Order: sequence, then C-alpha cells, then structure tokens
Amino acid sequence: MVGHGIDRGSASALGQLGIDPTAHRAQQFQPWMAADADLILTAERAHRDLVMTACPSAWRRTFTIKEFARLASHVEGDDPISVIKSAAANRGLVGGVPLDEDDVVDPYRNGINHAKEIAADLTQSVNTALGMLGLLAHAGARRRPVPYAH
Repeated sequence: MVGHGIDRGSASALGQLGIDPTAHRAQQFQPWMAADADLILTAERAHRDLVMTACPSAWRRTFTIKEFARLASHVEGDDPISVIKSAAANRGLVGGVPLDEDDVVDPYRNGINHAKEIAADLTQSVNTALGMLGLLAHAGARRRPVPYAH
C-alpha cells in the first residue's frame, strides 16, 4: 500500500472531522524515522513492537496512541519530554490490559460508519495525548503553555 492514499470510508470520516486526508500517502516504516523522534505513537502494539525492534533506543519514546492516552492520569511533568519520560516509567506500573485494548482497529474498507466510530475513538485518544503534552487547551485537559509549532 506504499504510496496509496486513505480508503474512501476513512477519508470521508476524516473529512467530517475537518481533516483533509488528500495529501496522505502510506509509507513503509524505516528505523531512521524513529531515531531522533521525541515521541512515536503507533496504531497497534505490533507496530509499536516493530519500531522498538528496529530502533531499540526508541523504546522509552514509543507507545500506541491508546496506551499513551491510558497513562494520562499517571504521568507528571511540566514539559513534553518530562511527560513522555513519566509515561514510560509508569507503563508497567498501572496494571495489565487485554492485548487488543491498546490497538486502534483498522477501518480499511469497512465502510463509513465503521470508520466514523474508529475516528471518534481515536479523536479521544489524540486529544488526551495532546492535553498531556500541553498542546491542547480545553476543559479537562492539562493546562500548559502551547509552544509555537512550525
């Protein structure tokens, strides 16, 4: 699927959220992509494990998006790097979860309604992660200064 765009159902669900998916093209993961990243968020544990196997130095910065959001109530820190370190330190301390609980279900070719359900679930995890990192200011999110991003 390298070089391909998002399927129609997923593209429609994203469009309804105000996200333009037309520029997206699938890429194959390469270890260099993770080497210098501050945070790596994957859709599935299998993806997370692939990143950590290919780039062992990234293991403390690599989570599934749902895993990272699940750790929100256990992290401390006033800046993104401290939050990421705290999440990594608390990863094994908050108890086990069923193997698929931290995975985002793949909406590929399952229709618009399925894609919308997954998008809603994923939006919640993304907003939690952004709040943890101080990049989203809304009710219930951690309030931190929002850094200028270019």
